[in-house]
Amino acid sequence: MDDKNPLITTSEDQFIVGDSDFSYFEHHAYRLEGCAILFCRDGEAEMMVDQCQGRLVRNTLMLLLPGAYLLLMDRSENFAVSYCTFSRDLFSEAAFRLEPDFFAAVHRNPIANPPQQLVDGAAIWFQMAAYTYRDRQNIFRNTIIKNRLQNILLEISDKMQRFATKQVRTFANTTRQMELFHRFAALVHEFCAQEREVAFYADRLCISTRYLSTIVRCVAHTSAKEFIDRAVMLEIRMLLRSTDLSVQEIAYRLKFPDQSYLGRFFKKHAGESPTEYRNAKRA
Repeated sequence: MDDKNPLITTSEDQFIVGDSDFSYFEHHAYRLEGCAILFCRDGEAEMMVDQCQGRLVRNTLMLLLPGAYLLLMDRSENFAVSYCTFSRDLFSEAAFRLEPDFFAAVHRNPIANPPQQLVDGAAIWFQMAAYTYRDRQNIFRNTIIKNRLQNILLEISDKMQRFATKQVRTFANTTRQMELFHRFAALVHEFCAQEREVAFYADRLCISTRYLSTIVRCVAHTSAKEFIDRAVMLEIRMLLRSTDLSVQEIAYRLKFPDQSYLGRFFKKHAGESPTEYRNAKRA
């Protein structure tokens, strides 16, 4: 069982390579400062990244971008991943060649079931990254790992373009609607800590609340308000789990009218109070 967060880097350790069962994240929301690449070695787990839920099984890859919310919802006893986590600065230097479309695609689909060619390459890449991580006296260590990160990001980008399947479009004006949905999701990610009303996001997108609700229902199979509330719940869970802020201070930070209002909101969605949630996770 992990007793500390394996994905935290420091000024001395700009990247970390290791193996974990990720028990630290079970039922805990965590917001990444940097980037992480996960490779499932054994078992399976149900994960949520931002609002994208999926299952990791043997040989699946997960790419977590800076700022992403991670929640481990369930895992098998034998669940095990190899991981490499990078500071935001290292990631920014390694990713500068990549197009915005790559990051949008990863944000939509952070969990991948790659072709065998990439599975084999990922296994070798992790071995090389682990070797570089252990070679602590190497004066070019950070430069080498930055190049290794850039290499695997370019490989992932290439395979995403070459092996992506065409999805059947089920409603009219799909391109426009999908663009609006992804802009909505990005806005929620940026502003959910302060804004919880659908009207705010509709105004930012210059469309009606009704049209926005229709788009979110078609794409995400949920209401726009539920989509926003789930993002807010991830933010609250993250603050309860990773800070010592009081519930009152969290309410103030997230622009709730008061602590009681936040408590009712949290209990409605989680089935327990913020204090019960925090105490249970620390037990």
